[in-house]
Amino acid sequence: MLLRSTRSGSGRSLKGMSTRRSARRHRVVATFAASFVLVACASTPPPPQEADPLDDATTRSTLPSNVGPADCSPPSSAREIGLGLEVELASTGKPIWALFEDPDVRSGGEVTVWWRIPGNTALSVVLVGGGRREVVVEGERPDPTLGWTRPGDQWVTTMSFPEPGCWRISATRGTVHGDAWIRVA
Repeated sequence: MLLRSTRSGSGRSLKGMSTRRSARRHRVVATFAASFVLVACASTPPPPQEADPLDDATTRSTLPSNVGPADCSPPSSAREIGLGLEVELASTGKPIWALFEDPDVRSGGEVTVWWRIPGNTALSVVLVGGGRREVVVEGERPDPTLGWTRPGDQWVTTMSFPEPGCWRISATRGTVHGDAWIRVA
């Protein structure tokens, strides 16, 4: 059957109109399907990454060898001065000093320690306890405010001993390294 359009005056068949509508629907459906596939692909999460075995590693490669007596036999020499408990570390040449704010060093609480140590890098302090358990001390910072007179630059740390016993305190600044052994109550 043939229909005449009153608008343009051209003749169209119903079959021709139906084919064009059908083609248009197919294009719309195809466009929608393609858009859906693109969105679905874009939102797919990347494949899981394998864990880097170095993620849990510390920046310290290895702890330097102990300098001086070991295992609190005997503990490092210390003396009380007006500012706290002063300890001279056994060192690889240049003198290193530690000053504990409280002469009664106990586990579980925070302990403030000032350091006098020469060198040209940041100070690094590691505590080594029973079973060779290592505790890296963080937050070392220069602090010239105490007025404690010993050779080297003055630094301060806040540390915590997790348990009582004999502890090695290893201090390093560049090539300068020293150790102290103390008993913690």
